[in-house]
Amino acid sequence: MQQTNKPKINNDKQDYAKWIGFGIEFCGVLSVFCYMGYKLDVYLGTLPWFLLVGFCIGFLGMIYLILKGTGVIKRK
Repeated sequence: MQQTNKPKINNDKQDYAKWIGFGIEFCGVLSVFCYMGYKLDVYLGTLPWFLLVGFCIGFLGMIYLILKGTGVIKRK
């Protein structure tokens, strides 16, 4: 009996939309955390420390979400 290899349906549009969504979310989260850090710095007079902390928290959080979304990190 001969096996037929059916070509997989290529969902390029879905892949592009997923990565565009990750990019927009990444920029949005970074912007919000940096803005909150900046406002806290202005209020406390500690410029640029909370801005940097906000950036690091937003960046690391988004890297975690991207790795989780791509399947590199699996929750048990």
